[in-house]
Amino acid sequence: MPLHLDNILLIDAGNTVVKWLFKGEYGSALISDFSLDLLPNSERILISCVGDKSLLEGLDNAVFIQSPAQFGQFVSAYRAPQTLGVDRFLAMIASIERYPNQSRLIIDAGSALTFDLVLADGKHQGGLIMPGLGVLRRSFAQFASESKQLTLKETANNTQHAWEYGTAQMFISVIEQQIQTHLAQYGDLQVILTGGDAKIIAYRLKYPTVIEPHLVLDGLALYAQA
Repeated sequence: MPLHLDNILLIDAGNTVVKWLFKGEYGSALISDFSLDLLPNSERILISCVGDKSLLEGLDNAVFIQSPAQFGQFVSAYRAPQTLGVDRFLAMIASIERYPNQSRLIIDAGSALTFDLVLADGKHQGGLIMPGLGVLRRSFAQFASESKQLTLKETANNTQHAWEYGTAQMFISVIEQQIQTHLAQYGDLQVILTGGDAKIIAYRLKYPTVIEPHLVLDGLALYAQA
């Protein structure tokens, strides 16, 4: 459930989508369709931005947040904590609040594919950043594809499917390898999926997961309340 902050507009500006939360209601728009007119009117605005800040130029009373070294139970693993992607920080503090007293692997599958491990005591162990599915499939111009299908066949009899099946195998394999590695070390591990591709990934994984589509905004709400 969203946290209700009646007087604060919360914005999560990524590389593909801009999302917002205001008075308990979520909204979103693709960057290609976004304009400031879509946003609710608010005198106080708190922003998480890992994309183009110029999209939000003209907003009054807007504060762009950075990742801190510590927030409540959360302790960053980064030596320069402000360089940790703010979306990753917010997803982690939301996961701590939502899944207390257990280790958590947060997988954010958007323009980038990120992994962050947070132990039961709130200590961040670090993470990984990889190309997201869309970036991966556009990475070789000769075979570039916009397909979101994750077909896990072993072989294909044409080039288009060979590329799509191959990238699907690569994408899912690396996610399962990360889950397996951390499960072996932390038996209480809760695997959390967020980001635009979370649902299509969840259906292909061998391991139980939970999908939290608004994890970054929910973390931003927690930050705002503090």
